[in-house]
Amino acid sequence: MKRIIGSVLLVLFFIGFSLANDQPNLTSLLSAARNGDVEAMCETGMAYFNGKDTLKDPFKAKCWIKKAYDNGSQRAEKIWQDLELWKYSGKCEASFDDEPLPRYSGKDSFTEPVTGMEFVYIPKDCFKMGCNPLEEKCSKDETPYHSVCLDGFWMGKYEVTQKQWRHLMGKNPARFNSDSSRPVENVSFDDIQQFIRILGTKGTGKFSLPTEAQWEYACRNGGEKVIFFWGKDSYRPDANCGTCNSENFYGETAPVGSFSPNELGLYDMAGNVKEWCQDIYNKRTYSKQVKKNPVYDGNGSSRVVRGGSFADNTSMLRCAGRDNSIPGMRTDRIGFRLVMTRDN
Repeated sequence: MKRIIGSVLLVLFFIGFSLANDQPNLTSLLSAARNGDVEAMCETGMAYFNGKDTLKDPFKAKCWIKKAYDNGSQRAEKIWQDLELWKYSGKCEASFDDEPLPRYSGKDSFTEPVTGMEFVYIPKDCFKMGCNPLEEKCSKDETPYHSVCLDGFWMGKYEVTQKQWRHLMGKNPARFNSDSSRPVENVSFDDIQQFIRILGTKGTGKFSLPTEAQWEYACRNGGEKVIFFWGKDSYRPDANCGTCNSENFYGETAPVGSFSPNELGLYDMAGNVKEWCQDIYNKRTYSKQVKKNPVYDGNGSSRVVRGGSFADNTSMLRCAGRDNSIPGMRTDRIGFRLVMTRDN
């Protein structure tokens, strides 16, 4: 009994130390959890869920609590329900605990005051962009598989809604307009540039469409080596696409946030509507890209579109998948989300 009490106190000490210092050292706590201490697994999960700054990572919390439950912890079941950890999408791989520290900060979010658009901060990092021919069937425009480094950026938590568009532009062009919380569609790349210019006059930040490197990095949950935002398996996911579990929205758009987000807290990175990106589309973009913050603005008449729509098959939802459309095209299958640079 004394050994159990001592172990728990040691766990709590490290949690308290971590939370007090913002840059946590979880070495001892993780070591105990990895060695099979289910109480340490529970406390590690709680630390990841309730922590601050780099300690905050609800997906890691989900995986640790699941591991504790799988190892016989009754407490883990209660934590799972109390924290609603089932909401956090993604498959817990057997090696999910390889990294000693969580990578992302969950504290950074921002609501743009004019339209109410919510943004999530995505920290800088490097990742492998494009299609890995060893793991999936690649189109020629998705190769070569190459390294890209990005500065941190703010990305829209949701696709821009019809209500937000109408607030600035005065009308709603969307086909599926029975609910203004659905994503706006039937907007061209050129239309969006006008939306961005008007929003920019309000002085709340600098806005743009994401580069396709930013978009893919976000789809990959911050650069993870996954094929879809939910992992590597191709199955019938809970999302809005032609071969997905689309609930009552089959054949049309769904209100934003209707399905679970990815690990970064971004919704509809797969399905609902395809999303415009900044880049000019070129089949050989990746052989011409710079490594740092790439955006292709060379030869080409079309713009990149990413993500797949409500009408596409699951195979079109791959993070590496590229599509394109002419800048003046308006269709009910394409919408957008924004990225932002804050003024302060």
